[in-house]
Amino acid sequence: MNNRKFWFSLMPKLFFWLTLSLVALLSLLAIPGKQVFQWQDKLSHLVVYMLLFWLLLLAYGKQWSLISLGILLVFFSGLIEVAQSFTGYRQAEWLDLLANMVGILVAALSYKALKLYKNANA
Repeated sequence: MNNRKFWFSLMPKLFFWLTLSLVALLSLLAIPGKQVFQWQDKLSHLVVYMLLFWLLLLAYGKQWSLISLGILLVFFSGLIEVAQSFTGYRQAEWLDLLANMVGILVAALSYKALKLYKNANA
């Protein structure tokens, strides 16, 4: 039974790290395609980092503070933007970093609101 509990607790961490690795890989590849609308790229940054932060909270939210996890993910986001500037086919953009931070903030605020709601109805 303990072995099953251990693997069940490990799953959110594995899923987060696999997703983070996939985001890093896709962020550094040259992916052709056209945008359907003007701010599509920024919206995708916001949504991806919102999802990443939710996964990070599920994996490590009990061991780390919300602020610490947010800072770590913003730092990762900045590193990806810097790495993109060295590829020759991707570029670093401040607005991408800002969209990533907004996604993290939206996830953090919704996480806190959900937590307050659960505590109020407990």
